[in-house]
Amino acid sequence: MNHGTAVVDFDIYVIGGHDDWKDLDSCLCFNAVTKTCREVAPMNERRRSLSVAVLRGAVYAMGGHECEHREDLRTAERYDCKTNQWSWIAPMNTERRCASAAALNDKIYVAGGHVSLFNSLNSVEVYDPDTDRWTFVAPMHSEREDFTCVAFHGCLYALGGRNWTSDALSTEKYDPTEDTWTEVPAMNFYSDYLNAEVFDDTIFVISRYSDKGHFGSRVACFNDKENRWYQAANMNVRRSFLSTCVIKNLPNARDYAYKHRDKLMEEKCKKKMAE
Repeated sequence: MNHGTAVVDFDIYVIGGHDDWKDLDSCLCFNAVTKTCREVAPMNERRRSLSVAVLRGAVYAMGGHECEHREDLRTAERYDCKTNQWSWIAPMNTERRCASAAALNDKIYVAGGHVSLFNSLNSVEVYDPDTDRWTFVAPMHSEREDFTCVAFHGCLYALGGRNWTSDALSTEKYDPTEDTWTEVPAMNFYSDYLNAEVFDDTIFVISRYSDKGHFGSRVACFNDKENRWYQAANMNVRRSFLSTCVIKNLPNARDYAYKHRDKLMEEKCKKKMAE
């Protein structure tokens, strides 16, 4: 739980998190073509609720929380897939856990999160790998944690999440050329612990949700040409604390299609009719 996920080529990296007993520094790598999983070099620090991004073929792990010492982290490190080594990079300016990160314009942005109790953040900082420096940029309109960031059409979108006063936060995007955040149409639901991915030139948001005591997984998509959100088909299985990723040009993508969807839909229809 509370791990990070990153994709390099056909490899999915599952990084850090915790196993209910302790925080983890481990990193597992699953190859989606060979369907094999292996353990690769561990991080230099144990991290849960960390932020993860991929830039120039390297995996970055930033911030998070180390429970044994009750410490929120600002340290950051980079994994070289070719040498199987983690190395330190410059630490962030601010300790952050439950933040979100994305790569945009050959830099890494880390936004929001929280530090200590009752202290959600709206600050945003950007890492330049050429100078090994973190720099603050314009803050978000809302403090938020347990949200998701995604780069799309040259902008950084901040979606969902919560803070200590609200769990119904606006949707906003950052334009790096103007160093400004502007609001965009709100999603058709509010949620935390959600994930966003870009697929087929569209933002997809996958989230857990609760409706009158019923829990499930909801999917929405954003069309920026129409500047509106659409409801997409929900997942077949309910999930919380999920991670998502997109693998481009996967030759055996059909192997991962849900093989029992027709049977599942028939069962859902029968259940709905019985109600």
